[in-house]
Amino acid sequence: MTSKERVIASLNHIQPDQVPVDFGSTAVTGIHVYAVSALRSHFGLEKRLVKAYEPYQMLGLIEPDLQEALGVDLEGVVPRETMFGFPNENWKTWKFPNGFEVLVSEHFITTDDNGSTLIYPQGDISAQPSGIMPATGVFFDTIIRQDHIDENSLNVDDNIEEFDSISETDLDYFKEEIQRASKTDRAVVATFGGTAFGDIALVPAQFLKHLTNNLQIMAIY
Repeated sequence: MTSKERVIASLNHIQPDQVPVDFGSTAVTGIHVYAVSALRSHFGLEKRLVKAYEPYQMLGLIEPDLQEALGVDLEGVVPRETMFGFPNENWKTWKFPNGFEVLVSEHFITTDDNGSTLIYPQGDISAQPSGIMPATGVFFDTIIRQDHIDENSLNVDDNIEEFDSISETDLDYFKEEIQRASKTDRAVVATFGGTAFGDIALVPAQFLKHLTNNLQIMAIY
């Protein structure tokens, strides 16, 4: 069986030749950059800096050579923008507080806060930071930026800023990425943004520069 056949058989409750394997096709099956780097060394793969494609959890991109080594059966298509609201492009080197180096988007903008690392929504340092990595941390925690909530004047319109039509740029991106993923023999799984209404990881809206008064609490109603 090919990987795609194996996954489809499993989804149809048909016994495959072996259990399908997924590492890295989605944000919930990803691997931290530390582990990705260690796995590359373990399998004797080419030494290179790992791309932190999902900076919220600091998940590392599992490139084709590591996919083969791990026997991965799924090919992921991730959103164009990260959970902090900026696209992954023009990779640059960035160091964890302990000196470990990875590659990040040029829009991955951070500042130091007494040893902790602050990150900004959409890479805009004129906005309040929306994430923090403690000095001994390995991923970002969300910073709650919610203003005072008036329980007597909650308005659903305050929570629709991020729920909008998919842009032509994103449509073109998904089209190209799905075409790329479809050329592999793996099953394709795509993550489309804006479809996880109430997801607690998104409730603090770490991807928005400015929040309306009711935005964060309304997201879970």
